[in-house]
Amino acid sequence: MSQFGTPLFSEKDICIFLSELGMSASADQLGKPSFEFVQPIYENLVTALTGVTREELQQPVFMAIDALEFPELHDESIPAMAFIRHLSRLLQAAGVRDFTLKDLYKPEGPRLRKHLSAILNFAMFREEKLAVYTSMQEQLEGHLQDKEAAAEQNAALKAELRQLQEDRAAELPQVAALEAEQQALYAENQQLNKQQAALGSEVRGLKQGANALTDEASQLRYKLSQARGQAELLRSQIVQSPQKIQALLTELAAAVERERAMVADADRRSRELAARLDVVGKVEKEVAKASGLMEGVEAEIGKKKEVSRKASLLVVVVAGGYGRVKALHAEIWAAEHEAQQLEAQHQHLKRQQAALQERITRLEAQCRAKHDAAESSIEERLRDKEAIEAENAAAVARLQENEAMMRKLQEKIAELQQAHSEQIEAVLGQYSFLLQQVSEYHGSMEAAMQPVPAPEVAVKAMRVR
Repeated sequence: MSQFGTPLFSEKDICIFLSELGMSASADQLGKPSFEFVQPIYENLVTALTGVTREELQQPVFMAIDALEFPELHDESIPAMAFIRHLSRLLQAAGVRDFTLKDLYKPEGPRLRKHLSAILNFAMFREEKLAVYTSMQEQLEGHLQDKEAAAEQNAALKAELRQLQEDRAAELPQVAALEAEQQALYAENQQLNKQQAALGSEVRGLKQGANALTDEASQLRYKLSQARGQAELLRSQIVQSPQKIQALLTELAAAVERERAMVADADRRSRELAARLDVVGKVEKEVAKASGLMEGVEAEIGKKKEVSRKASLLVVVVAGGYGRVKALHAEIWAAEHEAQQLEAQHQHLKRQQAALQERITRLEAQCRAKHDAAESSIEERLRDKEAIEAENAAAVARLQENEAMMRKLQEKIAELQQAHSEQIEAVLGQYSFLLQQVSEYHGSMEAAMQPVPAPEVAVKAMRVR
């Protein structure tokens, strides 16, 4: 604070000011002061304006007492020195630079008036600016608390950010390993797909071969069916089988033998009839009978001739039939042999087809197993990758959220710092302005303190109040 003079109040005004502060004083006491009068007034002013209580003024400094050789001798001097120290600070703040112990223990009226005028003027100034100062002090404390809370939150967020970055850095090798494993599985899957495509081509070729073999087998079965039909047709063209022909020949031979027996019997009877022709008495009868017998014999001879002719024809037919039967037997045997060969070839083709089908089934099963295993492994790896990517995305989101929060906090801190700086500048500006006003005020007071008639001084003092 710059050096300036303090306005002097009249003794009446000083008494009024002191009474407002709860202290009684008279003009005579101010004109002729004593230590007993001055000390309570100064003590009340110190406690009222500095915030120090009487107990604190009377409280000794124990560390200082312990350093004294005879502390009991200083029971009164230490509190007195504390009071004088606080009083000197108050007077310094009020603009008094020449206060001494003499002004306390042997006070003089003019100097007391000067000192009380300075203190009362400071009290008026303090009362006028205390509300603004208190409000600004509370705002400053609130801003400082907000700044400390923001700094703590910023430190916590930075620690969390570092932890997230460390976790992310620790997970990077695992992510890289999973990505490499994914690439390997993808390559293996591509290789398996190629193998599947190659096996599919081979399977299609085998199926085409099997279809061709099936068609060929169908053709062979058709040829076999035709051969069997032709054999049946040839069999149907044969009159009778050799056994039946042999039975028929046997029956014909038996019939011939029977005819021969009948012819022999007819001869015997003819001889008997010829013998009987010689018998007397029965010639005519025997002749007639013989004539009938002769007619029968002739008929039988005709029958015999017819049977012989039929037998000759049958022998010729049978002889020709034997040759044709042999040819048919040869053709049937050749057809059956070809049918057996075709059946054997068909069975061989069926076995090849079954083996090929079994191989195709086995290859398809292996391919499906490998494909399913690969797909399962790929799906599992993809799920692991998705889980890790989700965790990484969540970590990145938390990191971004924390970074956004940090940016907001930093912006808020910057705003608070800017506002605090602006408030400090405003307070300093107000302080400078008030200091300038106080300087101007004291200048006007010094100008007013020039020798003037007493009534005019009293009027100016009242205006200052």
